[in-house]
Amino acid sequence: MKFLKAQTTNRRGISRGKGIFFNANGVVDIRSKSAIRVPVGGDADRPVYPALGQMRFNNDNNSVEFYDNGVWKEIRLKEPTPITQQTLGTGDGVETVFGPLNANDTSYPVPQTAQSVLILVENVLQLSTTNYTLEQSVSGNLTGPNQPYADGYYIKFLSAVPNGKAVTALHNFDK
Repeated sequence: MKFLKAQTTNRRGISRGKGIFFNANGVVDIRSKSAIRVPVGGDADRPVYPALGQMRFNNDNNSVEFYDNGVWKEIRLKEPTPITQQTLGTGDGVETVFGPLNANDTSYPVPQTAQSVLILVENVLQLSTTNYTLEQSVSGNLTGPNQPYADGYYIKFLSAVPNGKAVTALHNFDK
């Protein structure tokens, strides 16, 4: 009778002792002390039919990305991102819409919510949903005194900003 020294019936390997192995439960074991290389390509090289959890390096924007919930998402490091201070204009006693917001971040161009933006009229802090909302203009659908507005994200006040009062936005807190 022959005895097995190790169970080998469910292991598949690329090389002996080193390489990539997977077991019957679908667990992948990469045995390397060096590195793993993921597929590299630009936006146009993404899979035609991506699957949930796929990962690749996008050399168009120099970032690792993964496919989740129908979109490719950049994996962001815990690197500090600067807060953006943006002057949105001056009140005229009529206008309620100011923007568009520009975060200078192609991966996350707009704040997640109105609460992720600090808005000052002169030196007075405004409260989200009490004084303003965060609105998106698509094909000129945003209404206001000076419509149409270009595509983008805007701060829309619930009442007109007083004449001569500067509107300033601080954002990128949620990056």
